[in-house]
Amino acid sequence: MWVVVLVTLMFGGVNGELVTVGGNAGWNQGINYTYWVSQQTFYIGEWLLFRFDKNYFDVLEVNQTSYEHCNSENFIANITKGGRDVFQLTEARPYYFITSKGYCWGGMKLAIDVKNLPPPPAPPPQENYAVGQSMYAGSMNVMPVLVLAISVFVILFG
Repeated sequence: MWVVVLVTLMFGGVNGELVTVGGNAGWNQGINYTYWVSQQTFYIGEWLLFRFDKNYFDVLEVNQTSYEHCNSENFIANITKGGRDVFQLTEARPYYFITSKGYCWGGMKLAIDVKNLPPPPAPPPQENYAVGQSMYAGSMNVMPVLVLAISVFVILFG
C-alpha cells in the first residue's frame, strides 16, 4: 500500500489530478462556470469531481449543440451516481456538461477544452558538460534511485 502511494506521489505529475468543478462552490446554481473555466487549464488524464445535491441536480455529458440549447434528451453519458461523481478526461478535445430539470438555463453548464500533457521542462544548461559528466556521472544518477530504495525499505521493514 505505502509503495503505491510513494510511487504515485513521485510520478503523478499533472496526469491524474482531481479538479473540483466550481472549486469550493461545487456543481451548483449561481456559479459562473464560464469564468471558472477561464481560470483553469485541463489536461488528458485529469479527473473532474462534481460535488452536488443529487436530489436536485445531475451531470450529463452532451455534445456542443445540446450544450448550447440546454437539451438533455440525447446525452452522451449520465455520470450522476451519488453527488460526488468523477469523470476522467481521456482525450484532447472539447467536453460539454449540463444539468437537466431546467437548471442548465440558469447557468449550470460547463464547457472545457482538454489539452495534451505539457512537455517536461528543459534541463538546465551546463557550461562545462565534459567536466561535469566525468566528475558527477556516478553520484548524480544513482542518488534518486538510492533515496527511493531506502524509502521503500524503511516503509516495508521499518
